[in-house]
Amino acid sequence: MSRSGTAAGSAGAVARRSFRRWARNEVNLPVHLEIVTADGKAFTTGTAILRDVSLRGGRLGRLVLRRQVLPARSFAIRIRFRSEPYRGVGALCRPVRFGRGPEFELAVEFEDFWASAEPKPKP
Repeated sequence: MSRSGTAAGSAGAVARRSFRRWARNEVNLPVHLEIVTADGKAFTTGTAILRDVSLRGGRLGRLVLRRQVLPARSFAIRIRFRSEPYRGVGALCRPVRFGRGPEFELAVEFEDFWASAEPKPKP
C-alpha cells in the first residue's frame, strides 16, 4: 500500500500521536486561575482542576470563570495551587490546545514557576 492513506501510513500517524516527550501523571489538584491579556491586564479569574501534569505542561478541566469567555487575542494563564502540600506554588502558562472530551478543557504549557511562603494559621 502507498503512504497516502494506507494502513502503514495511518499506523505511523497513530504512533506520532501517542508519542510524548514527557510522561503525563494524572492528578486532581484544585487551582485558582487568572486569565491575563498580552498587555498584562487581568481579563477574568476563576477556578479549575489540574487533571494531569508533565514536566512541561498540564490539562485544566472544570473551569469556572467569572466572565464565561476567553479573550479573542493572545493571553496567558496564571495558576496558583489551592491545596496542601502545593499551596503557595504558582505557574505562568500559555494555552496550547482547547477542548477534549465531554467537558471543556484547556491544555497549557508551563512558562515559569514561583513559590511564596504563606503563614500557617494559628491553632
